[in-house]
Amino acid sequence: MRKYHYLILFLIGFVVVWPFVLRKLSIEWEKSTEAFGKRLETGLPGEESTGDWEETVSGNGTVSGNETVSGNETVSGNETVSGNEVLTEGAEEVGEHQEDEAEASGEELTPEEFFKDTLFIGDSFFDVRYFWTNFYSVYAEKDAICAGISGATTYDWEQYAETFLRQTAPKNLVVNLGTNNFYDDHDSSETATESLQRMFTLIHDILPDTNIYYFAITQRSDTSYKSGVSETNAAMKAWCEGYSWMTFLDTEQALTVGTLLEDGIHPKLETYNVFMGALAQSKIEIENK
Repeated sequence: MRKYHYLILFLIGFVVVWPFVLRKLSIEWEKSTEAFGKRLETGLPGEESTGDWEETVSGNGTVSGNETVSGNETVSGNETVSGNEVLTEGAEEVGEHQEDEAEASGEELTPEEFFKDTLFIGDSFFDVRYFWTNFYSVYAEKDAICAGISGATTYDWEQYAETFLRQTAPKNLVVNLGTNNFYDDHDSSETATESLQRMFTLIHDILPDTNIYYFAITQRSDTSYKSGVSETNAAMKAWCEGYSWMTFLDTEQALTVGTLLEDGIHPKLETYNVFMGALAQSKIEIENK
């Protein structure tokens, strides 16, 4: 029996000590998880930790915190990216541009200063990676940043308003949204109009001092929702006239099929002059850098 004494002692020691080891490991894990969570909460878009920027929404679903709802959004042609990838890359694009300015001035940006003057948001029309690729050239002297997300709908931006927009304080917010509500989510004119009005009301509650400029939904070569798009544009034009903080930019008739790319959806690069012209006529004041 003596030869089993050491084995018995080892087993007794293992049973007695192991629970304490597990408890210690659990405590350390909780500490590291809590610390990582705090870094996410305090992280800004464009930094290593993207925090709430990794939240994604597909269709008219809702999420909270960093929960991800799967689903792919079409960008162009056969190329697709997930909502999470689009939003994260969009955050990096905007963050890197703003961080370059901060490094040049030697200043550290606070969330309130992240967008100091004019912010462009919306869908792929305002995606500087694929479509409005010369945005930072034409607005090179202006304090303006573009954060369009391909495939986005009003339902997505209701979520981003609670996370991303709440960290900003722009004087002007320029918006292009609505086409994906029809052609991706298959909304009726009434549903699309209601969702737009609800989103803008939410954004105004979050950014009460911001002037909002909204472009009419552009007609596509696919005329499946042509009448619905026109009805929503007319309804939004009338609705915007009732609020001093909303300006409707009626570009529907100016953007014809001939002004679009071969996909029949997105504007040609030179067509963005229509957007810029309508914006200039609205008397918007975009500060110089």
